Amino acid sequence: MRKTPLKKYNSRTREKRKQDREDFEGFYQKHIQHIKNNSVHCQECGDKLIGDVSEVAHILPKSKFKSISTEDKNVLYLCGWMSNKNCHNKFDSSPNDVFKQMSVFSDVKAIVTELLDITTEKINWKLLDRYE
Repeated sequence: MRKTPLKKYNSRTREKRKQDREDFEGFYQKHIQHIKNNSVHCQECGDKLIGDVSEVAHILPKSKFKSISTEDKNVLYLCGWMSNKNCHNKFDSSPNDVFKQMSVFSDVKAIVTELLDITTEKINWKLLDRYE
């Protein structure tokens, strides 16, 4: 089986990536602790979560909306890669028609409106078609 090579960064881009992600460790640790301490269940399927980083899903993608990448409102708790259902992957990767059938969609739609009020990035309306 062929392995996909890891993306290589030069020293300048490696440092930029490190700066962009410096707040992520504390952000994810806070949400993982919340899951573990409060017996949190997947907001899509209802399965009990275990407190893995893959269970912390961003509503608006952190790569496109860096200004709200560590905003608590931009989070859903969805079962992750350790679950057979993997609702987090379904949320991130499904075509729009499937995404809009998810039970979390109506909640997400309301939250997106709030998030757009606080983001500093230029709005890519095509990207937001998913949430209409």
